[in-house]
Amino acid sequence: MAVYTNLTKEDKKNIIDFYNLGENSKFIEISEGILNTNYFVEDNDKKYVFRLLEGKRNIEEELKELDFLDLLNENGVSCSQVITNNSEKKYLFIQERMGSLFEFIPGDKVTKINPDVLKKIGSILGKMHKLSSGMSIERERKIELDFFYEKIITIDLKELLKDNYDFIMNKYKEVKEVDFSKLPEGIVHNDIFPDNVFIGKNLSLIDFNDCMKAPFIIDLAIVINFWIKIKEFSKDEEKELIKIFLNSYEEERKLSSEEKLLLEKMLLKIALTFIFLRIYKFYVEDNSDKNIEVKNYEDLLILLKEDKNEIYKY
Repeated sequence: MAVYTNLTKEDKKNIIDFYNLGENSKFIEISEGILNTNYFVEDNDKKYVFRLLEGKRNIEEELKELDFLDLLNENGVSCSQVITNNSEKKYLFIQERMGSLFEFIPGDKVTKINPDVLKKIGSILGKMHKLSSGMSIERERKIELDFFYEKIITIDLKELLKDNYDFIMNKYKEVKEVDFSKLPEGIVHNDIFPDNVFIGKNLSLIDFNDCMKAPFIIDLAIVINFWIKIKEFSKDEEKELIKIFLNSYEEERKLSSEEKLLLEKMLLKIALTFIFLRIYKFYVEDNSDKNIEVKNYEDLLILLKEDKNEIYKY
């Protein structure tokens, strides 16, 4: 989440009128995240999140996302619930951008990684993937390795990355030739970081604006990388937490032998994807006048180290 588009008084009035909110509703910027514009909306005792989609978007595909969220909620997967207006419309346009209002999910973001929370996230992802098998959402802008690689090679990477250049590029060469296309796929969250998961009455998922059709193990690799490996647990504790997470997932959806075989390579691909994304957002794209959370790509280099990339047997 972030703020690229500042809402004017007229914009706020249009949103209030569209959703029949109170005329004194408050709009509060959310600076966390790096991809779209988001605001908290307070309407007396009710709270929402208003999201504006930045970049090129195919409206038909975006509507599939909103319908997918309805499907998940109907089948016991707690996630962002899109709000409809009195005419059953789920979106409007603000400054030529598609905007949607979501129910605010009460609870706390995941701040402590432990076996209990990993069991819950494994279970909910297993349920979601099982439901989404064979479904498709396509994105013009993707959280995908080659998508961001093509963006960042427009600058002098050797000068920017300096001593890290050869290390990162060698890892990219290692993973770019791996074929993941035959793996089981459906709709993946694609951004399943701890700050996109709330724990309250239930464990709930938010921020599906980059979900898309892709191999399911993408979500597993994000969790393993950014919930476990990045925390630098001891070697034994790390392996045990990964085992707990994957076992919980498989109680809902069994992994194929091909998925298990390529999981290690997917960990590397996902680590590089978010390294390239950060390089793009903070060194290529001009966000100098935007309210955006600063994230350093170097913080993720630990995920590329050899001693952090082992084949996990569980």
